[in-house]
Amino acid sequence: MELRRQKKTLDLAYDFFVRGKSDVSRIPHTPYKTTLPAAAENYFPRSTPEAKGVSSAHVAAFLEELEHHPRINLHSLTVLADGAVITEVSAPGYDRAIPHVSHSMCKSVTGIAIGMLIGEGLLTPDTPAYTLFPEGRLPARLSSKTKAITVRHLLTMSTGVSFAELGSVVETDWVRTFFASDVRFDPGTDFAYNSMNTYILSAIVGEVSGLPLDEYLTPRLFSPLHIKSFFWERCPMGTPKGGWGLYLAQEDAAKIGQTLLDGGIFEGKRILDAAFIAEATATQRVTPSEAGEFNYGYQIWSARDESAFLFNGMLGQNVWVSPKNRIVIVSHAGNAEFFQDGGMLSLFSKYFGADFARAATPLPRDRRALAYLRHIQADFAASHTWVGRLHEPRGLARLWRRLSGRSLRPLPRLCARLTGRAFAFPQNNCGILPVFMRLMQNNHTAGLRSLSFEAEGDRFFACFDEGEGECYRIPLGFYGYTPSTLTVRGEVYRIQAAAAFAVNEDGCRVLKIEIVFPEFSHTRRIKVFLTAEDALRLRLLEVPDKQIVDGLFSTMPVTNPRTGAAVQFLKNRINFDYVLLKVYNKFEPELVGTQITNDNAEK
Repeated sequence: MELRRQKKTLDLAYDFFVRGKSDVSRIPHTPYKTTLPAAAENYFPRSTPEAKGVSSAHVAAFLEELEHHPRINLHSLTVLADGAVITEVSAPGYDRAIPHVSHSMCKSVTGIAIGMLIGEGLLTPDTPAYTLFPEGRLPARLSSKTKAITVRHLLTMSTGVSFAELGSVVETDWVRTFFASDVRFDPGTDFAYNSMNTYILSAIVGEVSGLPLDEYLTPRLFSPLHIKSFFWERCPMGTPKGGWGLYLAQEDAAKIGQTLLDGGIFEGKRILDAAFIAEATATQRVTPSEAGEFNYGYQIWSARDESAFLFNGMLGQNVWVSPKNRIVIVSHAGNAEFFQDGGMLSLFSKYFGADFARAATPLPRDRRALAYLRHIQADFAASHTWVGRLHEPRGLARLWRRLSGRSLRPLPRLCARLTGRAFAFPQNNCGILPVFMRLMQNNHTAGLRSLSFEAEGDRFFACFDEGEGECYRIPLGFYGYTPSTLTVRGEVYRIQAAAAFAVNEDGCRVLKIEIVFPEFSHTRRIKVFLTAEDALRLRLLEVPDKQIVDGLFSTMPVTNPRTGAAVQFLKNRINFDYVLLKVYNKFEPELVGTQITNDNAEK
């Protein structure tokens, strides 16, 4: 079974990345994703840093280093001290109030649910996991190692089960597959990070409480913390994924971190047992060096020097908590990182960790430093974007837009050269959704078939046809991001799209398009070159880019200590460099389209 599943996963990857097939799904696609309303108004009070014993200059230096770090692509950030926000920023196209994918950050939320079940006396950490499921959900035979897996082993990532998140794209019954899979070591004797451990915890919540994970947590966590706008993706069998797939706004994630910092108390009411928090945030398993400067507790990372604990999701999703300084930092980002190796958490520790000491009393107000901090915050939110400087209308122009819904700014003249023209592309498996999103969402289209351009008054549209009825008419903002939604095979995504004309190093005019997915870690970027009267060259880029592939290989010792040997086995038997090049190219493909004339359209 193990070899069969690995082959199915490799076949999917080979079909998509090397053969360029578009229909690569091995399991049925079920649309769950919809748009969520923005979170409610700010919950936490706002404060100057000095009022909380922190220098504004210190915070400004922190933001500057975050902004200019080459490996950090920050979307939004919130810093709390003693339960008050002392700084908050969002990059252009993003909004702290929009629920953002948390990736593995939500594992800690699933762990909280298990802590609640333990508090209710419905299970213990030493309960054998398989006993919590009816026989009908389990394979006919269980190995002795599988029977030895306890809730504690699931919490501490020490089960040794080989069925991991990569295998979830080729299997539909994740519970049965998990308990039927090989166990690589005696449970509890080693650490192997595996999202399916957390999925099983989610399934346990459903079995023990009779409610899906999100519904179980609603009256116990989400409602008491006034978290109303959230969404949790589900597996093919309808169970919340647990280990990934939760969407939360910045301030709502901060509420959970603050509650744990306060020992499980929120607004004077106990939400979670303090003893469980102490165990969950302490080191339960020592992790390999590739995991960064953190060991592992109960679905929560614990700093090796015990100065902080962390909810961590790949690509820069974090709730970082410093008990000593009573600091909570929440980040959403699109970094090319999987664990704590991208620099972001190092900066959190550098500025607010063990070596930093908050003043015991408020600091004198420093007007100059505070003014500079506000300048840095405004600059973070200013329209310095990949497509260029975007100028939002001001003064009378802004008033005119609000009253009339129209802009005083004309479309660039080059728009007229594209308006009304359509270009067809040869068969491919490219799409508007970035590669990583397509694979994680199991949401694949037939590939980009054509691109056309339309203008309506002062509005300009790019129209993408991805076959099988998947057509997207996206409004592009030349003076700011234009919000809209994108529906791909029934799943609804918020987008913010901007465009600008530029000149490349060869003196050619280029239309640069950026499509931000404010709920996700990924951004689609497109360069459009009009090479001749009847041809158009399209270059598709995305952030995070192909470096994310290197991140996958670098984290193998954390997720599977034996995977390195398997990769070396493949390298010895195939042209691995060729395969890797094909994978890299999938993150930045180029397409050449020919203009669709009236004669072509009739054909």
